[in-house]
Amino acid sequence: MPTPPAAPIDVPPPLAPDAAPAEMAIPGMHALLMPIIAAARAPGPGVRALDVGAGQGALALRMQRAGYEVSACDMFPELFRAPGIECRRVDAHGALPYADGAFDLVTATELVEHLESHAGFFAEIARVLRPGGAFVFSTPNIVSLKSRIRFLFTGYFYSHGPLDPDVNDPVRQHIAAFTPDRYRFILARAGLDLREVRCDKRGSTSTLLGFLAPVIRAACRSKFGDTPGTRMQNCADALYGRTMVGIAVRR
Repeated sequence: MPTPPAAPIDVPPPLAPDAAPAEMAIPGMHALLMPIIAAARAPGPGVRALDVGAGQGALALRMQRAGYEVSACDMFPELFRAPGIECRRVDAHGALPYADGAFDLVTATELVEHLESHAGFFAEIARVLRPGGAFVFSTPNIVSLKSRIRFLFTGYFYSHGPLDPDVNDPVRQHIAAFTPDRYRFILARAGLDLREVRCDKRGSTSTLLGFLAPVIRAACRSKFGDTPGTRMQNCADALYGRTMVGIAVRR
């Protein structure tokens, strides 16, 4: 039986020509990310940064004002509103339209949870990064204490819910719920070392559940031993953070 054609991806409506770039993320996320981005790769003359999935360009504009030489790409570059920054079109499953080793820093904010092909995407990130370049990405933290309790009772992690197979729109659904250990594994296959897991802020519910942290760490050590992956999976930022921020470096 032939496979029915996929439904077309819904294209967001165009913005007014004079619209300023808005954050297409959790409110306040970009301000919380900027110190982490700067710590991963400090801005300065000649430091080239790429914002992937740039949306309207709010983060790209912040990075430009901080001193980076910024480029951007998105599925819908017609929505990009950051003046003085080029935004190129990129397909959800295609190659990034840049040369090998073109950037010192790549950012992807609240993007990876929408992707199907992480191996291909991370390989492209590694390709456009210079050796030693940094990749900073954020995604809903599914290993927080709040998320673990939610999964226990509902079968769904924080910020993830039932998926609709009839919706062919990578923007509207969170289709990939990965742990820090899983990201560490996939990034390594692409030549990127996940050096650190941070968070944007600590969640109040996870903080109240903090009494569970010693039990979880002890149980994990007993079952799997003390490894870099298990330590990353159960570090303080992973257990208490609202949004996971990964910092990886190209080998």
